[in-house]
Amino acid sequence: MKRLARVTLLAGFLALATVAAALALFVQQRDQIAVTIIVNVTPAPRMAAFAPSATTGSHIRAAFTLDANRTLRADAISLDRLVAQNQQAVRVEASVQPNPLGTLLVSNQNSVTINATAGTTTVIPCAYTITVDTTVTYWQLKDGVYSDFSGTFPGNDLANNTYITAPLATATPFFVYLDDGGQFALRETSGGTKTYCVDLTLTIPVSVSGGTYSTNAVYTLYY
Repeated sequence: MKRLARVTLLAGFLALATVAAALALFVQQRDQIAVTIIVNVTPAPRMAAFAPSATTGSHIRAAFTLDANRTLRADAISLDRLVAQNQQAVRVEASVQPNPLGTLLVSNQNSVTINATAGTTTVIPCAYTITVDTTVTYWQLKDGVYSDFSGTFPGNDLANNTYITAPLATATPFFVYLDDGGQFALRETSGGTKTYCVDLTLTIPVSVSGGTYSTNAVYTLYY
């Protein structure tokens, strides 16, 4: 009986050692790529104010008369139009070419440029793809942005919806490497060759001034 117990215990230790050895294989970084996210920000629109004597033709006119009781009465108020700064449609501009970095991790874009207005949220469907190109049967893919946007507004204002065939129910804010303890998020544990479409959702604080801001979305493969 004691011998059987020792054999069973030894088998348990061997099983744990095998699992530990397998897990140790996943801590080695095999490849890493980055996609640069460039954001051209237009300042938030503000209502333009005009005096009644303005020559632009954009003002409020009111005609007043005094009735028999000498009380002030508004006969008519007409609104020509109020002019506000127009919000332009968001357009995505990106060069389409293979990412020259690495062979295990590949993106179809080196960079993505987003034109957006402060105080708005913009969704860019499948802004780029990330492909894990390997026959390894078990790997881990981590992702995140390296820093806040040019050190100005938070990097986690950029969220991702990363999927193979159909978008997930919600987008997830990116981890920010420099803000989140020098860590990236575990995106996926899988095996073989997989291609992920990445939808981007960008919310720009209304206080952000017009200008160009950037960060890098980083993808790292372990096995």
